[in-house]
Amino acid sequence: MRKITLAFILLALIFQACTPEKKIRPSGNVITIGILAPLSRANRKYGYQSLLGIEFANRHKTYLRNGDKVVFEIQDTKSSPEGTQEALQTLVDKNVTAIISFVGSGNMIALKNMLQKIKIPMIVTLATNDEISKINNSIAQICMSNQREALVAAHYIKDEKFINSVGILYYSDNAYSLSLATQFQKYYKKIRGKDTFFLDFSQKEALKKLENENMKDVRIIFSVLSSKDTAKVLKVLRRKGVPLLLSDGTFSSAKESVKDDLHYFNGAYIIEHYASNMRGNRDYKKLQKLLATEHLEDSSYAFLAYDAYELLYYALQNCPKHEQKCINALFQNSDTIEGIAGNFSMQNAKVKRKIYIDKIENLRLKRAIVTY
Repeated sequence: MRKITLAFILLALIFQACTPEKKIRPSGNVITIGILAPLSRANRKYGYQSLLGIEFANRHKTYLRNGDKVVFEIQDTKSSPEGTQEALQTLVDKNVTAIISFVGSGNMIALKNMLQKIKIPMIVTLATNDEISKINNSIAQICMSNQREALVAAHYIKDEKFINSVGILYYSDNAYSLSLATQFQKYYKKIRGKDTFFLDFSQKEALKKLENENMKDVRIIFSVLSSKDTAKVLKVLRRKGVPLLLSDGTFSSAKESVKDDLHYFNGAYIIEHYASNMRGNRDYKKLQKLLATEHLEDSSYAFLAYDAYELLYYALQNCPKHEQKCINALFQNSDTIEGIAGNFSMQNAKVKRKIYIDKIENLRLKRAIVTY
């Protein structure tokens, strides 16, 4: 925890050096927004990067036009369902106006019964499972859903690369991996593609099976594996001359955990919310510099958090009395909003935005194609 505390002190100093927003006469009213973030244990890096993005956005838009101030009530989820439940209950008890969650699908689904009873408007940035927004009518997903990612991957391989046969790598014991792989398989078959193999990496000897797999008819493999296993797979595929299409976030995770083998990722393709060579808004380069100061490059976690704040700010501006019913309606369906890397909107609790297929070159994301 000491390292996290020091990091936040550094962040505070950096934010103080940022250009202040235009002068607004404070009204004295404070709007408290709850933040669910894993700031300790396994997922603390995701939580820290997300918090960096949302604090940056808040620093530039602290006050609404009417002078009301937006402040955060931050709760550590401790990277567990139990910790998330405790943190969420604390925010409910504090009667926050809205909640922004940096919690993944697994921990969110584990709290399904609790979430069904809570009507506080909520934005989730990392929970990609399509069922999340269906838990109740107060949850909006600003991240790309599994369904959307699977659909984009299937059409990119079939319609852009003209590939009719693929391999699929997944974990049967991981809900996110299994869901994404299964949906990709369904969409790919629907557009008359076929999967040559559907290989479960939660089973023993999976890597050996991949080494022995006949790749004669396979021109690309869709993978929903961890960055650690992906590095192993890429070593095998490099010898076989077969490229890999990765699920979002894999490369960001790899830069944190498999640095010695990072060069193997060059040449792989990946579905992402953002690309290194995209054009962003006026804050994009500033946030990039801040990420670089923290030794983080092009963090989707920070960018998604920034966009979550933009959606929150839009809703608060258009709900003068900050009524939760009004805020929730705008979280679910919004006008076009300027995000960190381009415009987006919310439709039926899901985000509508550009999705990038990137190719990894020189350990950076280079845009290959943009889709909607």
